[in-house]
Amino acid sequence: MSIQVDSTIVTAPTEKDKKKTICGACTSDLEPDDSGIQCVQGHYFCTQCSTNIVRLFFSEPHNYIPLRCLICRIELNPSVFERQLTPEQIEFYTQHMLIFAWSKDFLDKDERLDHCPFCTFAAIRNINASHIFHCQHEQCLKVSCLICRKVCPKFQSDYGTDEELAEMDKHFKCAELADDKHIVDEYLESGQKIACPKCGLAGMKDDACTHMTCPTCAQLWCYFCGKKVEDCEKARDGTNGIFDHNHNWDCNPNRCPMYLTQVCDIDDRWPDDEEQCLVMFHRNRSLRLLREVYEKLGKERIDELDRHFNIISTCGFTMEEIFDEDLTLIKYPDNIDTRRDD
Repeated sequence: MSIQVDSTIVTAPTEKDKKKTICGACTSDLEPDDSGIQCVQGHYFCTQCSTNIVRLFFSEPHNYIPLRCLICRIELNPSVFERQLTPEQIEFYTQHMLIFAWSKDFLDKDERLDHCPFCTFAAIRNINASHIFHCQHEQCLKVSCLICRKVCPKFQSDYGTDEELAEMDKHFKCAELADDKHIVDEYLESGQKIACPKCGLAGMKDDACTHMTCPTCAQLWCYFCGKKVEDCEKARDGTNGIFDHNHNWDCNPNRCPMYLTQVCDIDDRWPDDEEQCLVMFHRNRSLRLLREVYEKLGKERIDELDRHFNIISTCGFTMEEIFDEDLTLIKYPDNIDTRRDD
């Protein structure tokens, strides 16, 4: 449909345009009947990206159960994932889901469920059990390290070869570094998502505003500063709830913008595209957390972790970016009088 206005033709959006859906991973346009993965929050993934998500699950199923949306982290309806699977994958998937569902109700506080990295076998073990795992599946029988997820040598006699002993020394080193590796892994993961300040459910926002309502506990909070609405600094005598937290954000460092795309109005380092803003926001957060974990564990320990696991070398940031980049989130112009009250 077209509308004539003073010789200028304005084309109204068609019904097809209004229903356009974007893949949350590759940003391609999706057809209304696309059969890819979708979550209840309205995040969609095309069939190709859904296939990649399936591969991700099968690479480390113990780390991806329960199944969650990659964007908002809300738990997926199993049926939308199962329809992506081949008949061969169904059996493997079902076994892991059954183990997970069963263990949730039957594990004691001093027990944990360990999975073989190379097959479907799992076993309930003491929470302090060794990180060396002996698979009992008759078609696997591998010995593996549950920290680096690699195969360990099988000793054919009471005395291992020099090569076998050297390899096992590496896995003993895994155990020594395990707790600190877990800390760094958590920091790296947290850089790409924000946790609800009440229940801890973490995820990445979509292209809407910075006002978040947790789908698990219904807490209202701000994505930009990560605070509950009750803890946010707001306009004095305001009656508009979290919207008062956005009042005068451009001259009050304790307030936050309602949309990330607003920041470019006062700080030209920021893009005017919501998706690019989100990338910049999480890049800043990731670098800030990496700098924080260096201060927490010390450079010597981090270097040791990196030599053993390549944990920093593969994080996507250089040492210069981690230590030297200016991480000021918003730079206020000199001609703006920043204040902390109204």
